[in-house]
Amino acid sequence: MKKSLIDFIICPICSNSFNLKVKIEKNDEIIEGEISCIKNHKFYIHKGIPRIVVTNQKDVIQTTNAFSVKWKKYHKTYHSEKWISKEKKWILDRFGWKNISEFKKFLKSRRYILEAGTGVGNTAFLLSVNKESQVFAIDISESIEFAYKKYGKLENVHFLQADIQKMPFKKKFFDFILSDQVLHHTNNTKKSFKILTRYLEKKGIISIYVYKKKGPIRESTDDYIRESSINMTEEKCMELSKELANLGKNLSNIKTKIKIPHDIPLLKIKAGTYDVQRFIFYNFIKCWWSKDVPFEQSVATNFDWYFPKFAFRHTPNEIKKWYKDSKIKIIHWNEIESGISISGKIN
Repeated sequence: MKKSLIDFIICPICSNSFNLKVKIEKNDEIIEGEISCIKNHKFYIHKGIPRIVVTNQKDVIQTTNAFSVKWKKYHKTYHSEKWISKEKKWILDRFGWKNISEFKKFLKSRRYILEAGTGVGNTAFLLSVNKESQVFAIDISESIEFAYKKYGKLENVHFLQADIQKMPFKKKFFDFILSDQVLHHTNNTKKSFKILTRYLEKKGIISIYVYKKKGPIRESTDDYIRESSINMTEEKCMELSKELANLGKNLSNIKTKIKIPHDIPLLKIKAGTYDVQRFIFYNFIKCWWSKDVPFEQSVATNFDWYFPKFAFRHTPNEIKKWYKDSKIKIIHWNEIESGISISGKIN
């Protein structure tokens, strides 16, 4: 933790400022210490990271633990140069920047940036190119340790273990908030979105990606499997995720194309030509596999879906209403089979 962070954060319980007590410091980073407010709410700095999580809800803890398991097991593959490059392309494509130069130009206009749900920190690194800005990257899971280990030396990036619904920041503080593939894993996607908007300053921009509700067969299959999988042990669900990755891989070996001549609205199946694996994946069961990543990453992607307690899906109309109700004008909309990316500017 950088000493300067203390000037930006407040107690998430009472909103008072913090006092800092340093126990171990190394190379201008606080490795071990304590922060406390005048009402004696105490939080610890451990392994260089302020741990400011206040939730004790059982289901939230289960989801947090699910992602901690995932990142502990698979963080190395997500820190590979190949994946970081893919992640950069994902951010640019999903949120409407034509190229990295356009994205950097946008970031030059931002001063305080929040990444809500940083995972292993790759996107926080991408957001840090404007050295005049301050990037605050939070995650409720222990993935924050891998993020800090790889990117903690960046001068303008701060990593915190914190909960989106109880953040240690003043309201209307950020001029850009990004939450990619995260809000649907909280206990209430809409509520978490609305909470984030309270931290957005006037004319600030908020960008999110959430899962899109699929057709009835895929939704029914997901719910059926998840009813069991969220109650499995970590090992059992990991084995299930591996079996589903193998199913996806075997389906991809079927080189026949499926042609759907007309839309089937009742099933939300669109006309088109599909390879077998993608057709089944989008319409019947999540059995993710990709030749472009290591097999273990395909396993992790399935685990990400089937093990966490929360994995909500939403319709376009739902999401549009969130923005409208929050008086945020949608300035970018991107809808793909798996999810929806939206950027909006506060009025």
